[in-house]
Amino acid sequence: MVNIVLLSHGPFCEGLLKSLEMIAGPQKNLQALQLHEGESPDDYRSQVDQLLSSLNGETMVFIDLKGGTPYNTAAFLKQKYEFNLISGMNMPILISVVTSRTETATLQDLTQVALDPQNTGVELIDLKNGGNKRAKPSLNKN
Repeated sequence: MVNIVLLSHGPFCEGLLKSLEMIAGPQKNLQALQLHEGESPDDYRSQVDQLLSSLNGETMVFIDLKGGTPYNTAAFLKQKYEFNLISGMNMPILISVVTSRTETATLQDLTQVALDPQNTGVELIDLKNGGNKRAKPSLNKN
């Protein structure tokens, strides 16, 4: 199964992981590692390096935004590790990826899911002019 790592400024990635598991259920091979306020880039890089070195198999790394310390850390570590790096992580993309992740899904399969424009989750909701008031039902069976 493809590993998924979430990196972000502050607890954003950890909150996404908790919310994702609330919606899609517990996840294997999915970890979050936040950059704490005041933490040095070198210390963060060391933690991410340690996390990546512990993983076996194909890996996707999601970051909150391009250009910040989590991005720079992951981009630097791509020299040492093989993984796909995707910026702009959000809940719709993660739900699409984890619900498509099976034992046989490849890194490339899941990368295509993540990059599909239908999974961005960004749209204007205009309920006054005929918009649908209901979205698709929750994946949570509880």
